[in-house]
Amino acid sequence: MARVTAAAAATVLVGGAVVAVNSTPAAAATVDTGAWYVLLNRNSGKALDLYNLATNDGARITQWTRNDGNQQQWQFVDSGGGYYRLKSRHSGKVLDVSGASTADGAAVVQWSDVNGTNQQFRLADSADGYVRLIARHSNKAVEIQNASTADGANVVQYADWNGSNQQWQLVRVNGGTTPTTPPPGNGTAGCGKAPGIASGTHTISSGGKNRTFILRIPANYHQSTPYRLVFGFHWWGGTAVDVDTGQTVDRNTWSYYGLQRLANNSTIFVAPQGIDNGWANAGGEDVTFVDNMLSRIEGALCVNPRQRFSIGFSYGGAMSFSLACSRPNIFRAVVVQSSPGTLSGCSGGTQPVAYLGVHGIGDNPASGRALRDRFVANNGCTPQSPREPSAGSLTHVVTTYSGCRSGYPVVWAAFDGGHIAAPQDGAPGDSGPRTWVPATAWSFITQFQ
Repeated sequence: MARVTAAAAATVLVGGAVVAVNSTPAAAATVDTGAWYVLLNRNSGKALDLYNLATNDGARITQWTRNDGNQQQWQFVDSGGGYYRLKSRHSGKVLDVSGASTADGAAVVQWSDVNGTNQQFRLADSADGYVRLIARHSNKAVEIQNASTADGANVVQYADWNGSNQQWQLVRVNGGTTPTTPPPGNGTAGCGKAPGIASGTHTISSGGKNRTFILRIPANYHQSTPYRLVFGFHWWGGTAVDVDTGQTVDRNTWSYYGLQRLANNSTIFVAPQGIDNGWANAGGEDVTFVDNMLSRIEGALCVNPRQRFSIGFSYGGAMSFSLACSRPNIFRAVVVQSSPGTLSGCSGGTQPVAYLGVHGIGDNPASGRALRDRFVANNGCTPQSPREPSAGSLTHVVTTYSGCRSGYPVVWAAFDGGHIAAPQDGAPGDSGPRTWVPATAWSFITQFQ
């Protein structure tokens, strides 16, 4: 059995408790192939993590706040010649450079162990007991993309330049865990505390301006349960009150685009108020507003950070699209209804985000298709021209794209109608009780656990 001592000032898990131990710096030459390790990134301090507890081939590898769950534990399997496969304790699969790519930025995923050279890594020493993982087929290093410090940031390969985001500390742990969903410790700062904010209208300072939002907390809220969080953005000329009450279509039935009644007290809802009843997002101020709301809400309530979502119609759809572009590691999925285009901007827009687009064929559908196709590309889906209903049919057609990166579906829902938010089959115009959109959106959102 080959051996290495874990990095300096490491910790071990003993009887469920984390205990500090004194240890010497890691030497990259050998590892203990019988041990399990948590790999901590030097730049972020976060752990190499199998996203969303996936067990399928192609599942995304990210970084996440350390919790020592099985999805953060890795075993070095000897491939000979100083190379190892890194096997997940949760899934039994190994780290893999997707498609055996040699390109900078290629995704690191998990895959069934075939001992391919794109699954083999050697350890190169960095300072202070940190190591780099160098892929055998490409000679590139495993890194946190863009040196992000966010939970959920992508893990990719990149040319080895010994950056701190390419350096990992090997922390040996004893025993496994049976992680919950989400794993222990994966709730926000508000978990385990009495709620520090109540349902109703709130005002916060953001970018030097007073901004307001409406918050709806489940009636049976429990402080130790991490809840799904859904933002509902109003349309141009609409208000947070319109989204909160659903009054413009059908009061209560259409609250939060019809999702609140479907949630059955499982979800925290937020209805932000736009400046001048819109989402121009000048200088990114509305995205900053979202950041500030998240900080306020998640510091006071127990939120599951792997289950943040955004939905909006028209200008609100443009704002949801803007968040998909600018906050791909914050929002798990977005629903974009009838957006006229990138009215709220698209800062970034190169990372995958689960995406549901809803658009009427009589409402300049080219704008919706263009927004959709950005995430068809980002999510690695197979391009296609989805079937859409014919004019006069008063029906809708839902298409789920094939070939998408695991966990990043793209769905396109086209309907025979114009610029409306609650279309129904068999009749023109909005209908709170009869619209099919809430059930489609809720099914899309709740697939992410």
